[in-house]
Amino acid sequence: MGLRIMKQKSLPIGVDLGTSHLKMAQLRRSDSGLELLAAGSTEIPYEVRSDLTRRLDFLSRKIRSILRSDGFRGRQAVLSLPAAAIFLQPVKVPIGRTSEIDEAVRNELVGKLPYPMEQAVTRHILAGIVYVDGKEMQERIVVAISRPELLAHLSMARGAGLDVVGVNIEACAIVECFARLFRREAEQASKTLFIDIGSASTQVVLTHGPKLVFARNLAVGGQTQDQAVAEALHIPVEQAHLIGLKLLHGQKDPAAEDELFRLLNAKIAEIADEITHCLRYCESSFRHHAIDRVIFVGGQAHNRRLCQSIAERLNLPAQIGDPMAGVKRAKDARGPIGLDERRPQPSWAVAVGLSLGAVLAA
Repeated sequence: MGLRIMKQKSLPIGVDLGTSHLKMAQLRRSDSGLELLAAGSTEIPYEVRSDLTRRLDFLSRKIRSILRSDGFRGRQAVLSLPAAAIFLQPVKVPIGRTSEIDEAVRNELVGKLPYPMEQAVTRHILAGIVYVDGKEMQERIVVAISRPELLAHLSMARGAGLDVVGVNIEACAIVECFARLFRREAEQASKTLFIDIGSASTQVVLTHGPKLVFARNLAVGGQTQDQAVAEALHIPVEQAHLIGLKLLHGQKDPAAEDELFRLLNAKIAEIADEITHCLRYCESSFRHHAIDRVIFVGGQAHNRRLCQSIAERLNLPAQIGDPMAGVKRAKDARGPIGLDERRPQPSWAVAVGLSLGAVLAA
């Protein structure tokens, strides 16, 4: 019998259009496993983050620059938009035909979107079967985005030279990134809570094995923590952000770190309380018991003390996620890889998952 040789094929470029950072990663599948072909990133300046026109102009220029300098193969790409632009809502709807489910989902959204229904692009993901008053129903995760904002990002990406083959959401990308954790039969039923603490929000993502069963976007993140410090110390938000970065990456100062976390205590408690509400919802919907593990990802996951503080409040075992675990640098990678492969890179989970994963909306 002859040997089967896997043809090496570059996967699409995962483009994580985050609130505070642009990240682009491209992987390849081979006989030896996953290989990293290219990666590049840049921070988005504070002054353009809330101005859509200036933000898109900045992203367009930086995407072109990264494509030119960082060795990407081809231009096919899968995008994710900033979490703040995405509406996520779990809903329970009767089991029925596709058209009936679509109508039930639309009815659930009436009055809940921050823009008119006719401007919304919506998708919904089957999370599982649940029971309400003894009646079997479907639990679905509804995803919505403003059509003008979606089209603006697509136009920007195409103008920057990308061939956009799909759009996904951060929650799906995170699950896809870590799906290889659930290969063994014993792990197929494991319950994993992913907590993605980003700049503008915190994503709460629950999986049963590799299957997404719950996703919610909390409006608390790194920026709200910076604001809390800024208000307490009567300094600009940008300065508060720099204080946090200095303590995280600079020379350790235990006394200053203790004072910072004293100022952040209320915000950390708020995040933990919101996550607890999410877990209670899942317990009542799916009748499941203990979470097996928590995996922290996102830019704020580099702060181990922050993650530890949240995990202690949740009373759950936790770890920092590394999307690059088991991924080797491709021998034929062109130019420098734009991330440090020697240490965990939790902030790259979305970009890696976008390159690896399924596409929610083509």
